[in-house]
Amino acid sequence: MDLELQWGTAEVTSGDEATLIEFRIDGARREFDAVDVADVPFELGDPVRTFPSWPGKRNYEGSHAMTTAGRSVPFESLTERSCLIELDRLPDVVGVSSQPMWIRWRGEPDVRHAPDYFVRRADGSAALIDVRPTERIDAAAREKFNRTRATAARLGWNYVVYEGASPVRQANLRFLMRYRSAAWRADAGHLRSGSRSLEQIAGELGAGVEGLGRCYHLVWREEVAVDLEEPLSLGTTARVKGER
Repeated sequence: MDLELQWGTAEVTSGDEATLIEFRIDGARREFDAVDVADVPFELGDPVRTFPSWPGKRNYEGSHAMTTAGRSVPFESLTERSCLIELDRLPDVVGVSSQPMWIRWRGEPDVRHAPDYFVRRADGSAALIDVRPTERIDAAAREKFNRTRATAARLGWNYVVYEGASPVRQANLRFLMRYRSAAWRADAGHLRSGSRSLEQIAGELGAGVEGLGRCYHLVWREEVAVDLEEPLSLGTTARVKGER
């Protein structure tokens, strides 16, 4: 997942300018002019809206325990869960919050939008993320996303729309999650250069389950590169990043 990959090509116009940002931190509701919220720690905020439920609801919701952010973050669809899993692989992500704010626009008090996620990075920079499968991005969603990007740009934030991942990639990442713990940590710098199978790399890292766990941890951390659009197996060809 690339947090530098901005949504669309929207230009900032006066009509897109947000006037108010509503948020909750430590249970207290606050509302500021948009120009005054650049330093607010939204990554510590509470959701501004709840996930409604009803009999027969199809959406799968829950929370994802993020190792990088050090907290459990709610999601209300499998696509949102996939987004959180992708974020959890990024070493520079230090904070994530769900439904972090309501954004309201000038002259349209009834128009508002709550982005799905706020992301804080280790260098202090930030990004807003909306999650919407490609086939569900209609004209109304596109307009709202364009406005949200314009608001984020004024605050110096990136704005990303996560449109989902293939079923194969999702399955691979769910498998790799069990090896994300630092207990499996290994030094990829000790691996010899050259592409080879995951089974061979695992053998260089230790015997049996220990070597496999370390190998999969390095794949999770993207220090060993594989094609996640293909089902993982011991025979999958991999490449050690930073090869000499």
